[in-house]
Amino acid sequence: MRKLLTSLLVILTSYAFGQQHKQVVDSLLYGQNGIKQTHPEVGLVIGIYQQGKTSYHTFGSRTKGGAAPLDSATLFEIGSATKTFTALLLARAIIAQEMGMHDFIDNYLPSKVALPCPLSNKVKLTDLASHQSGLPNLSNDKYFADLLKRDPVNPFRFVDKDYLYRILLRTDSLTGYRQYQYNNYAYSLLGDILERKTKMKYEDLVESTILNPLHMQYTSLEVPVGANVAGLYNEDGEPQVYMIIDAANPAGGLKSNAVDLIKYLKAHISSDAFGEAVQLTRLMYYEDRDRKVGLGWDIGKDFYQKDGDTFGNSVLMRYSEAQDMAIVVLSNHQNGQLVRNAVDFIYSRLSSK
Repeated sequence: MRKLLTSLLVILTSYAFGQQHKQVVDSLLYGQNGIKQTHPEVGLVIGIYQQGKTSYHTFGSRTKGGAAPLDSATLFEIGSATKTFTALLLARAIIAQEMGMHDFIDNYLPSKVALPCPLSNKVKLTDLASHQSGLPNLSNDKYFADLLKRDPVNPFRFVDKDYLYRILLRTDSLTGYRQYQYNNYAYSLLGDILERKTKMKYEDLVESTILNPLHMQYTSLEVPVGANVAGLYNEDGEPQVYMIIDAANPAGGLKSNAVDLIKYLKAHISSDAFGEAVQLTRLMYYEDRDRKVGLGWDIGKDFYQKDGDTFGNSVLMRYSEAQDMAIVVLSNHQNGQLVRNAVDFIYSRLSSK
């Protein structure tokens, strides 16, 4: 009888959470000034984990004006959310004492790369992962402007490993050193450093270290093929193409879906799979009036989160150990504010005060 009552309680609790998730998401989508009214053309997939219960919710279709529905396995570009995977690889290498938390990048560079004196023994590996290295950023600098001139559709396709080190050799000062400056270049360089240290390709390293242990079977750097793939549209609804980013993959190359990303976030909540490495990513490596930054993650009041914007998709992942909750929102339009608002809405209504 006790076992029967326990099983019944679990079923009722699971049902209650499922209903609560649905009510909150329905309010987000269809309530007053909901997404149905403000962004009717967008396709969204939402994943929610809370205290043992996982639910998935969809809105719209895979393609703009299309009829094919989205589902929890629909693939999206996740852009800079990839940085959390790269940061976790670094954290695992530090815990394994293969790299040091306070190591400078100097000893991990190719022998042909001699850093200019102003850069020598200044930039730490953790600086790369916390956006305070002062290196060029491939976001809003002269290098990105030049890449856009060469190819406004796929500017990062020119970023190979030689390109990374040409930039490094041309850099004779660290602009904004020890200040926050979001940095795609730093993560691209960190990815190559990890490759050199482990003697493994970045793709293989991510797969063997993170994806396979968590059974994240849908996540990869490959361009998705098949029917269950989200469309790619900019914020104005104009069609986009998949990004080709070569050596910048560690900064933003992964494709994934809600199922895999909820598995990934649950692993961060439990810390069972990665233990001390997850704790290392949660430490605060940078703080100013506007933000707190870990390794790959932005730190909130009681949560950690990371966004990702490509030219055609947007995603935001958030997890809270304190709330035993994880949320991911994926959009088939590039609209970082929309996915952020959606996660804020869901989190505020499901979290305990």
